[in-house]
Amino acid sequence: MLGREKETALLDAMLESAVEGHGTGFVVHGEPGIGKTALLSYAVERAEGFRVLRAVGVEPEAELAYATLHQLLLPVLGLVGELPGPQARALRILFGQDHGEPPDPFLVGLSTLSLLSLAAGKSPVLCVLDDAHWADQPTLKTLAFVARRLDDEPIVLALAARADEGHGTDLPHLRRVPLMGLDPEAAGALLGARPLTDGERARLLALTCGNPLALIELAGADLPPEATQEPPAMTDELRRSFLGRIRARHAASLPLLQLIAADGSGSLKTVEKAAASLRIATGPLSLAGLDDLLTYDGARLVFRHPLVRSAIYHSATADWRAAVHRALAAAFDDPADQHRRAWHLGQAATGHDEEAAGQLERSAEQAALRGGPAAAMAALSKAAELTADGPRRGRLLWTAARAAIRGGFTATAVDLIDRAEREPHLEEADRISLAALRAVATGFAGSPDDAMDLVRPWIPRALRIDRAGFAPTVAMYGDLGVRTNQPEAWADLARWLDETEPADDTPQDAVLRLLRAAARARTGRDPGLPVRGADTVAELTDPVTMTLAGAIARGLGDHELSRRLYRDAARLARNSGALGALAWNLEYQAADELARGRFGLAEAHAEEGCQFAAELGQLNTACRHRGLLAWCAALRGRPEAAELAAGVLAEASDRKLADAMACARRALGLLDLVAGRHAEAARHFEAVGGGAADLAMETVPDLVEALVRAGDHDAAAEAAARYARWTAYTSEPTPRALAARCLALVSADPAEHYAESLRLHALADSPLERARTELLFGEQLRRDRRRSEAQGHLRGAVEDFRRIGALAWADRALGELRATGESARTRAPEPGALTALTPQELRITLAVGEGLTNREIAAQLFLSPRTVEYHLRKVFQKAAITSRAELMRLVLAEAPVLTGDRRLP
Repeated sequence: MLGREKETALLDAMLESAVEGHGTGFVVHGEPGIGKTALLSYAVERAEGFRVLRAVGVEPEAELAYATLHQLLLPVLGLVGELPGPQARALRILFGQDHGEPPDPFLVGLSTLSLLSLAAGKSPVLCVLDDAHWADQPTLKTLAFVARRLDDEPIVLALAARADEGHGTDLPHLRRVPLMGLDPEAAGALLGARPLTDGERARLLALTCGNPLALIELAGADLPPEATQEPPAMTDELRRSFLGRIRARHAASLPLLQLIAADGSGSLKTVEKAAASLRIATGPLSLAGLDDLLTYDGARLVFRHPLVRSAIYHSATADWRAAVHRALAAAFDDPADQHRRAWHLGQAATGHDEEAAGQLERSAEQAALRGGPAAAMAALSKAAELTADGPRRGRLLWTAARAAIRGGFTATAVDLIDRAEREPHLEEADRISLAALRAVATGFAGSPDDAMDLVRPWIPRALRIDRAGFAPTVAMYGDLGVRTNQPEAWADLARWLDETEPADDTPQDAVLRLLRAAARARTGRDPGLPVRGADTVAELTDPVTMTLAGAIARGLGDHELSRRLYRDAARLARNSGALGALAWNLEYQAADELARGRFGLAEAHAEEGCQFAAELGQLNTACRHRGLLAWCAALRGRPEAAELAAGVLAEASDRKLADAMACARRALGLLDLVAGRHAEAARHFEAVGGGAADLAMETVPDLVEALVRAGDHDAAAEAAARYARWTAYTSEPTPRALAARCLALVSADPAEHYAESLRLHALADSPLERARTELLFGEQLRRDRRRSEAQGHLRGAVEDFRRIGALAWADRALGELRATGESARTRAPEPGALTALTPQELRITLAVGEGLTNREIAAQLFLSPRTVEYHLRKVFQKAAITSRAELMRLVLAEAPVLTGDRRLP
């Protein structure tokens, strides 16, 4: 630890914080030999009273999904039975102890967090991972998930990695601790009393840049010529130094060492079997003749320094290395080691090798069952290289690309799709599948407009080839049309679906019938409601397709079916750990809750979805959630709304996200509208776009009000007529109510239209829009000097706005009420004990109200039970209660007010 006082002080502080219940993590970065392992050893020595879990990344296992995680968790796997059922099953499937569908990576992350939290029940836990750059990517993503949730856990993650090798380890929420070379004073202390002149010491320090291991290893070696001005490439010099020592001391054992270096599993039994087939003597292992290079703890053979292993492995010739990998493949004859056998066969193969390709393909299937998309991607990509069959190679590349997208490797997925599309003789269905996959990748990493252009030419053929199989792709096209503000998508769908009559009663056919009805309504035709077999969509089992179907049902006015599909899709995504689908689903739920005036739940959904989307790298989805949060903040009259909306508008403009831009502009427009800045509000609403696009039409009622108040009656009348045409074939009461309100605003005799609007509002669940209609009607009655009638509508508006938390609108309605001559202040509802809760606290509180235990809540919300307990303590403090029973009573009493389910008495 010479010269590492700053780093050791940081580690001590982190360990002390964990003892107090607040965990953290760090990753030590630096070149080989710089002292990373020594710093980890210091942390272990200082972790008195901690339970220490250790793992070491090794290059041959860098593509084996969750291999490093298994090594890390092995000492505590006996606690798996105490986890909630889905989490326990996920880890059992992951580590080959059970069979089933592959667990989602985020369910794996939650299960790991829960297991570590359980292990930390009696004492803090220190997780140590050396050579993290050779850890498999699923393990690194799992540790990143855990690191983001350690604030209230007595757990420390300690990683060490090289910055320029293997997988990237700049993980979010892990503090980066870069290690540089020692300064002259510390280097001199390290060299100690070695017989070196001052000039030799200075030259050695210059050559090594203060690298501690290089200082020690090269101190007795011949130094480069004095005339050398630049320091040698550190890695090359160290490798040459290591190989020189090894050849001098262990020349006879070099083939055995090369075999162990190629193995990577550390299994003594495997090494001995492979050595026997290669006729390599293993005597040095039993005679402790290699103890200066290797350690053996009774379970695994491990090189003392990874650079030693790297130097030995790359010292072998290509032919000998291939022979070693073939011998290792033969040694892995246990079915549980199929993935290792396949990988070694792939490393040994040269040219086309159908047997190795088949083995790799089967190992990819096993990797998928273990939830390892990175391993599946690598195995399938290698299998594609080894197969000579063009169509089969294309399908392997497509499957590899699908695994890459699932694992979040979008750039790799695009490269794999490119390679697959270059294959000759692909079937048309394969090319459509590739186009759809490219559209998904483009939607994640690029422009939704580009994604729409990619999938559009293929849909007519997809409907002819496999109508039900491609139903999600067709529905995705409609969803992209809404998001990109392109109304022509509805005309396309109406034409295509009219030409292809869904004849069966499968759930997928029901989705297509609902989509056809929506397309007809949006193009000014009778949708033909009710849709035959619509209820069968409830039998869907894919959360993405369920969410798309829910959005279609909502557009047709069937809110009951829509919300059931949204909720069931979210429940399915949570139970399976499908965080990508959940983040996307929560966007629809948040928008629905906003429309219902349930701002607390809308905010909770949007914040949770934004967090998950950011963790997944779904930046477009995260931006949309921030747009919904800005809209919610604007309706609540919060001071940060304008800044939040401006930020979303800038980001969404760069990403060409028309839907997120619409949210941001609507938020800014509503802030101006309620403040009386009518011309500015109209400019924001007009910027959303014109024509019959869904995003543009949804802002028209706001635009009509702003234009009327700004004095532009002709433009307001044109917009109101356009909106009336757009809603002509909808059965949903809210758009029809808004159409009647628009007509009232531009009519010389508005009372009849306002009355019709309120009648339709009574059939719907849209308290915000109902209150706005009450306000506008009250304002009109006051101007007509019908004060008594005006007061009734304005009082209703004030109460509704206050109840749902739209305080700026409540103030505007209260001002109008006072203008009628009503001097008594309308009583504001008393704030409930739960109104001060954060979105996370609200989610947990409502889950308690449903009767869920802390473990069940943790599983639902992807938290650890300890974090749930922490938030519940905060809820108890805010609500001034002391028991769970009291909280459940409060939920029963106040949830309707929090969520907007009924009016205040």
